[in-house]
Amino acid sequence: MKRWLYLVFSLLLYVTSASAQTAVVKHNVNVRPDASTTHPPVAHLTVGDTVDLIDSSATNGFLHIKMKDGTDGWAWSRSLTVSAVPTAATGQPAGPPANQPTGQRVGPASLYPNPSLTSGKADTLVVADLTKRYTQNCPSGKASCTYSESHRNVPSSVHTHVYDEYNVPQSKRNKIDGEVDHLYPLCAGGSNDISNLWYQPAVNLWNGKNFGFHTKDILEVHVCELIKNHNLDPQEAFDRLTKDWVRYYMDLGLEDPQ
Repeated sequence: MKRWLYLVFSLLLYVTSASAQTAVVKHNVNVRPDASTTHPPVAHLTVGDTVDLIDSSATNGFLHIKMKDGTDGWAWSRSLTVSAVPTAATGQPAGPPANQPTGQRVGPASLYPNPSLTSGKADTLVVADLTKRYTQNCPSGKASCTYSESHRNVPSSVHTHVYDEYNVPQSKRNKIDGEVDHLYPLCAGGSNDISNLWYQPAVNLWNGKNFGFHTKDILEVHVCELIKNHNLDPQEAFDRLTKDWVRYYMDLGLEDPQ
């Protein structure tokens, strides 16, 4: 009987160990006592360190991890590369995430966000949500406001995380040199979630033309006007903008960037 219990316990231990997810640190990261930046870090991980995941679901952008010494804490999820989960049928890692962009884009990679960091996300694709007036969370002095004015809410701590992930020097972290931008625009239902945020410089040249954030702003204004006038399906706008915003800009025949 004791031997049978021992075998069952060993098997359970093996299955648990085999199925546990791990993660590798890809950017130096602080380990926090909770899923926030409120308290000082309890440890620091460097590139190449390996940790176990206590929970594979992020909380406020943080993952609950266990370090090699057995202590647990919270690390910023986008500073980690999480291992794929083996499938039950094959034991092999599952395929890439469904929202990972595929196919070629018209411009060089430097014109786009890093797809492993910024895949794009919408909070709503309902035209009625985007055209109504809101009375909550409006800018000071306004009794009512637009969707984007009511829903714009990206904390400074998230700005800092985006700057860090895109390796933006301290001297460039200002509104003149570039901005933390929504890949899918807020006025079209874009989310404030970090998966929809990236750093876009003001000057980003390609073929002698500037494809910085001012150029993308032209596209966003045009797209949002089309949506609000019921001349464009928000789902189509989302698909086009997140797949290749530069091609979308060019296909619409907007003013050539200077």
